[in-house]
Amino acid sequence: MEFLREWILAIDKISPGVFTLSVLSILPWGGLLFLFHPADPSRKTKIFLWSLLLGFLSTQVILALHPILWPEVNFKPKKVSMLSFTAHMAFIQAGVMEETFKSLFILFLGFFYGFDKKTGLWKKEIVLVGGFVALGFALTENYTYIARDQLHLFTMFMGRFLYSSNIHLLINLCFSLFVLKSNRFESVNQRILYITGGFFLAILQHGVVDFFLIPSSKFGNFLSVALFSGIWVWVVKDLRKFVFFYEIPISEEEPPESTEFIGGPEEKSLEF
Repeated sequence: MEFLREWILAIDKISPGVFTLSVLSILPWGGLLFLFHPADPSRKTKIFLWSLLLGFLSTQVILALHPILWPEVNFKPKKVSMLSFTAHMAFIQAGVMEETFKSLFILFLGFFYGFDKKTGLWKKEIVLVGGFVALGFALTENYTYIARDQLHLFTMFMGRFLYSSNIHLLINLCFSLFVLKSNRFESVNQRILYITGGFFLAILQHGVVDFFLIPSSKFGNFLSVALFSGIWVWVVKDLRKFVFFYEIPISEEEPPESTEFIGGPEEKSLEF
């Protein structure tokens, strides 16, 4: 009951203006993802709502477990280098903690909405799940930061819109694409290994971007923008190939068996 009471009080304190800015900080990215994904609109709506909810819940789980898993975080030694502090913040507090629970929620919801249990293949909907879990997380995080600095609302809003929402979305789209592309492997062990590689890549991507952003230097900001611009190119290329427009490689020497498992069973009708 105490937990429920705290939630009710938290909801009661929500600022409509700050909440509106928080929604706007994810709306364009979510709108594009929703619009271009080929799934049925009613199914997309269900995935959108459940994924946003799990994205929000992931922030609550992290807040609850943070002092348990990392009790030393609140302890500040007398001497600590800026490099080690930044690395700990970027790779441990942000990278490991956030990507672990976001990835778990993506796989959990993806099992219900993005996995064909008859064939054992992942479907294109896993990309929707990953994208909107990321945006649900970003929405909650953006609200916290914007509400904290209401003297610079527009500046904080633009920063969360251009950087944070973007980064969360790209990293989890990349992970979801790894899950989808694991269909290429017939061995379950190979699929698990491939998805695990995508998870560690998500941690690395998050950690490296935050490592350059945390010091708030112009050069660091430039490097972080360059990095997630590269991830954008990679993700958009894979989305075009495996989700938005399904491509079948043409070869005169052998049939296109390598794409048989991509995207789940709905693509098998494209085989000749």
